[in-house]
Amino acid sequence: MAPRRRSEVYRLAVGLAALGLFAATFHRLRAEPAEWWLIASLALAGILALEFPLHVNISEKVSVATAVFFAAILVLPTWQAAALVGILQAADICLAAFKKVRASRERPPLWAVAVNLVFNGGQAYLSTLAAALVLSSGGVSAGAGLAGPQAALFLVGAAAVMYVANLLLVALAIALATSRSPVPLFLNTQRLVYVQFASLYVIGAVAAFAAVRFVWVPLLAIVPAVLVYQSMRQRVEMRRDAMRAMERMADEVDRRDPYTFNHSQRVAIYTHAIARKLGLGPGDVELLELAAKVHDIGKIRVPDSILLKPAKLSAPERRVMETHPRLGFDILRPFSEYAKVLDLVLTHHERYDGQGYPNGTVGRRLLLIAQVIPVADSLDAMTTARAYRGARSWGSALEELRRGAGSQWNPQVVEAAVAVLSQEERSGTRPPISAPALA
Repeated sequence: MAPRRRSEVYRLAVGLAALGLFAATFHRLRAEPAEWWLIASLALAGILALEFPLHVNISEKVSVATAVFFAAILVLPTWQAAALVGILQAADICLAAFKKVRASRERPPLWAVAVNLVFNGGQAYLSTLAAALVLSSGGVSAGAGLAGPQAALFLVGAAAVMYVANLLLVALAIALATSRSPVPLFLNTQRLVYVQFASLYVIGAVAAFAAVRFVWVPLLAIVPAVLVYQSMRQRVEMRRDAMRAMERMADEVDRRDPYTFNHSQRVAIYTHAIARKLGLGPGDVELLELAAKVHDIGKIRVPDSILLKPAKLSAPERRVMETHPRLGFDILRPFSEYAKVLDLVLTHHERYDGQGYPNGTVGRRLLLIAQVIPVADSLDAMTTARAYRGARSWGSALEELRRGAGSQWNPQVVEAAVAVLSQEERSGTRPPISAPALA
């Protein structure tokens, strides 16, 4: 089963499990007394918070809604709190889909929206329910107050359970979609803003205890939550600046050799076009573009005497050059934002027949997503002049891709590359550096 399909089945299973549990316990929900003004206040605060998430990286985001959700399990009965949080998360998916349709005038696949809706609502319901049950077992609630250290421990335990359950369910979905281990994903997710994120639980708890007397307090809790949001935003912007610096460094690598100027930018464009033709999801296309922009960054550690040699490399020099994928891997590894593209950088010179480098991995054993950059990279290398040879024509380069399909490159990727780029073959020129040329 394809990784994306596995993730889809998992997300659907989580959502259906939550729906089944909700249906089986609906009688308990109906039996719980409802304070509608309090529920309305929490719902309004939750919707407002969900509308302004902070994107930590490509696939991860945080929201100050966490404070509202934690307040809900303290002021509402167990099953009521879980239902409210689950419904708010599902409603957020519906609003996001509506805004996307309105902005792009394109209708997203209904099946994809449905899966996202049931999964996001389901995982929020399950993680909230787990935390609420911890509080219930300790007899802790905003109405009862904190009666000693034991109650405080239950409060901290509930926050930890809510955080870990939510993070684990989401990390498993990402791991299945990318064929990666969920452990590093679990450990790295939101590592950048963990202090600010933890403070949201404190804000939620304070708002909950205050809401016992004033039901509108959850709305006021948005004010300190916004301050936390701004702090997180500053941290994320600092990390994004570091990513931009890394991309500029990769561009400088290209500039060292006048024959490879803008090489990484062109490879990113070709990669984007091929990935779209292959039908990869938006997240995978984005990951591939990010990897393509920095795929040669390891060359910054290759001596100029080798990198800029105006002739073919000797065998020892070739061995040094072939270390650049591993060097790039090592340079990018400390940056959590590049965690998902490390393997793409490491394998961009592996071959379909296993005769590539640095590990000699048989390409057919790699994920399809890891076999796109090798084709785009080779295409640009063939159509770019070197000191020791001229540039091939666009048509000649595409013909070479066809000949190497099944040996050097994945045939499916080559077919997509030829199909999406063949319009340039008639002119025999390379397309300009602009995404619309390959749309």
